[in-house]
Amino acid sequence: MPVLRMEFGGSELPLVRSLVEEAALRSRLGAAVKGAFVQAALEISTNAVVHGGGAGVIELRVAEGELCCEVTDSGPGPTPGRSAGHGLRLAESLIAGPGAGAGAGAGRIRLRGTHRGTTATLSVPLSVPLPVPLSVPQPPAPGTTAPDTTALGTTALTTTAPATTPLAR
Repeated sequence: MPVLRMEFGGSELPLVRSLVEEAALRSRLGAAVKGAFVQAALEISTNAVVHGGGAGVIELRVAEGELCCEVTDSGPGPTPGRSAGHGLRLAESLIAGPGAGAGAGAGRIRLRGTHRGTTATLSVPLSVPLPVPLSVPQPPAPGTTAPDTTALGTTALTTTAPATTPLAR
């Protein structure tokens, strides 16, 4: 079950960062790993907006002792024979490269084409196994009230960012 699932566009990137940070905090990632994971997730989300059709879907989940972040966009992905762009290389160096922080070096990034476009997946090991399912408080949808989140660990976040329309000139 996803911890977070959200459709987003460029204007929702600050919200994406906040929700990923909340999920990383609740998953008990260490400070250095959490910061690297959040920044790497923001890099692949930004990449989806800039190079993948202007929008994406982010999904976070805990699986097999890891926190995984999947970002899917409608773009074609990296061109074969060309190296990945700066954002993808930065995301990889943040979670897998030297100097990435204690424990972050065990993280990895994977790219794959799907029928919908391209999916980038970040994974980092959890330092402490979670005793209950992880959840992030769900922001209320327009015209609704907020759900009861007093029972931590029972509700996953699924949200769709509000549609944006271009400004008329």
